[in-house]
This record gives sequence, structure tokens and C-alpha cells, in this order.
Amino acid sequence: MSTLSYETAGESCSEVFVWNPKSLSYDRTAKGCFTRYGDKWTIQDSLAEGNQTFIYWENWLRGANGVWQPYRHGWCNNNLGAPNWGACNKDYYESSSTNYYEGQGSRVRFQTCRRDLLNTSCTPSDISAAPWINNNA
Repeated sequence: MSTLSYETAGESCSEVFVWNPKSLSYDRTAKGCFTRYGDKWTIQDSLAEGNQTFIYWENWLRGANGVWQPYRHGWCNNNLGAPNWGACNKDYYESSSTNYYEGQGSRVRFQTCRRDLLNTSCTPSDISAAPWINNNA
């Protein structure tokens, strides 16, 4: 499995690829994106093999003492099948607003995942390896 992560025009995306030995190339299996303006997640199932595609996300806030703390986490599921896009609309604190912990600062990170009957695989495999995205629209 291979991943391509990038940011463009206020959107952070992660694409997941698997090796296809028949074509001797990589096939994209999923694409997940976060759009800061509107706090919107989009997830595409890119491979029609029956597995579910979803995003797992975390939202951390910086407290008044300057320490980052976990605040919320969740999933954005796409049960629509390939090649369709699913979407989830969230409402996160902006980095410039006073948050639940009475500090300023809000960030998110995410994994793009696929689930079959036996297991779940996510990229990156550990959420702690995912890059942070400042939530400032």
C-alpha cells in the first residue's frame, strides 16, 4: 500500500494506492479530503471490490496553558460504492476563536481507511503519523 498526501487551495487530501500485479501499476483505492472552509470531509471509494471506505479523524484544541489536548474524534463513512463520493459536514473551532479549553488553537488529522469483512487498513497505519492541519478557514 502506498499513500500520496498533499494540500491545495485550502484542502488537504490523502490518496491510497495498492499494487496491481496484472497491470504492473498502482491502483487508487480511496481518496479522502478535508476542506477547512466549511469543515467538510469528502471520501471517495475508488476501487469497486465491495469494501467500505471511510475517514477516521481527530480534533485537538490548545488549552489556555498552551498544551494541545484531544477534544473530539469520529468517522466519515462512504457506503455508496465506487466511484462515488461521500461527504460529512462538521463544525470545528477555528484556530483564532476561544475554544472549549479556554485557549486558542484547533487542529485536525485523519486517516483514509478501507474495511472488508476481516480487517481494516488505514493510511497512515497509525493516526499519530498523520500530519496536523490547522483549522483556520
